[in-house]
Amino acid sequence: MKTKSGLPPFEHEIRVAWGDCDPARIAYTGRIPNWALDAINAWWEHHLDGDGWFQMELDRGYGTPFVHMSLDFRHVITPRHRLICKVAPTRLGTKSIEFRVEGYQDGKLCFEGRFVCVFIVAKEFTSRAAPPEIRAVVEPLLVGGPE
Repeated sequence: MKTKSGLPPFEHEIRVAWGDCDPARIAYTGRIPNWALDAINAWWEHHLDGDGWFQMELDRGYGTPFVHMSLDFRHVITPRHRLICKVAPTRLGTKSIEFRVEGYQDGKLCFEGRFVCVFIVAKEFTSRAAPPEIRAVVEPLLVGGPE
């Protein structure tokens, strides 16, 4: 993945712990979407001066609830290595944003996912256009599909 500006995607490191695993000694399937969402929230925090979803909702007055999530699993995830989640926006519509998250361990692609959110007025939970401040941040960071 490369952004329009030529920068690599944002990377967020996850420490996979023993408690994240099942008796087969691999990550519980349900933890993987959680790690992807953690990585997307870290992406927001990185690009919005420390503001993640919590601050967007309470301080900025808008939210981005999910309307679609899909994941493809490519390789097992274990506690042996850090999970590196690469995050990049792939589409910014009038009222929605789509992210791609790829999770790697020891250089191997473990999962890839597509996550779509819509913009809302937080207090009313009604649809709204993407805020201009978000558009300014996101547009140069858009990427196409996988490399």
